[in-house]
Amino acid sequence: MKWNAIRAALILLCQLSLIFLLQSCQTAPAPPEVEQALRQEQDLWRAGASIYAPEDYQKYRGLLATARKSFEQEELKIGYFRNYDKVKKDFTAILAEGERIQKLVEDKKASLAGEIVARKKDLQSRYETLNTLSLELSQRTLSRKQLAQADVLFRELDRFLEKGNYDEARSRLGPIESLLNQAENILRQQLERYMSQEEIARWKKMAERALEKSRSGNQLVILVSKLERKLVVYRGGEPVKSYEVGLGFNGLSDKLHAGDNATPEGEYRVIKKVSPSKFGKALLINYPNEEDIKRFNEAKKKGYLTASSRIGGLIEIHGGGKDGLTQGCVALDDPEMEELFRLIPVGTPVTIVGTTDPNNKIIAILRREQK
Repeated sequence: MKWNAIRAALILLCQLSLIFLLQSCQTAPAPPEVEQALRQEQDLWRAGASIYAPEDYQKYRGLLATARKSFEQEELKIGYFRNYDKVKKDFTAILAEGERIQKLVEDKKASLAGEIVARKKDLQSRYETLNTLSLELSQRTLSRKQLAQADVLFRELDRFLEKGNYDEARSRLGPIESLLNQAENILRQQLERYMSQEEIARWKKMAERALEKSRSGNQLVILVSKLERKLVVYRGGEPVKSYEVGLGFNGLSDKLHAGDNATPEGEYRVIKKVSPSKFGKALLINYPNEEDIKRFNEAKKKGYLTASSRIGGLIEIHGGGKDGLTQGCVALDDPEMEELFRLIPVGTPVTIVGTTDPNNKIIAILRREQK
């Protein structure tokens, strides 16, 4: 009887122990906020929180590290004794802080993107202005290198903007501005004398003398304006024909010596009609005239030219196409040169000036850039 009682007691004890053991092994599930916070940390890192909100993000990571330690300590306990209330509370607060930082990062990125886009818009407008001006000039290749490099950086900037990599996008703005400054300086050097009222007044006087010749003898006169790339034929002081022309690589400069690729400025005359020539039909002018020779000799005497420098010659108004670069001549498209060749007799006065318009579109562009 006694043995049966002991046996029953042991069985009951075993059953109670088993129940207690089973209950102890039932682990309370970890709060979902733990996993959410770990994912959130990765999302914040990918979003660039360490860049756009470094202090807030560092503090957030400290809070997260502390909360993870508390969670890991709770995990070491037997399931029955685990209590995730504080863990849940801590991670809930961390998630809220992470959401705040995420909003902060998005706001800063949006603000930065707006600043980059606004500055890029200004630089793009300036680029387009300088690009248009550069393409208007004969010696455009002198500034094309900087403009081409700026164009490459604009494309890189756009790619970084699309990817949301605003730091890299912003880093392209400074070099773009520097390249545009270089291009503008080159263009200003090329056009400096075209902004001189004194020089323009001198050219205007030359053009007025040409028109007076045309009026006085009711004769044909050719007037070439290099900056506008226009050749106009006058009779009796009135324009009868107008053609677009091309110049040499250094065509906007005043010719001083052979090989400078500049187009001469001055008062000349047609001394020969050449057909055919290297560039189709051509009108040869009397460059160098007495004034050209005088300037050349003075430049040589002052040491501006070497002893071996020559003044050159064979300056023509010829065909071959206005878009081709000459070595100092004035070029027309062949059909227009055919017409001009038939119209112009030997002895026709030819006046070549830089410009007579102080407010021409090219100079107006440079003046806008200066403001």
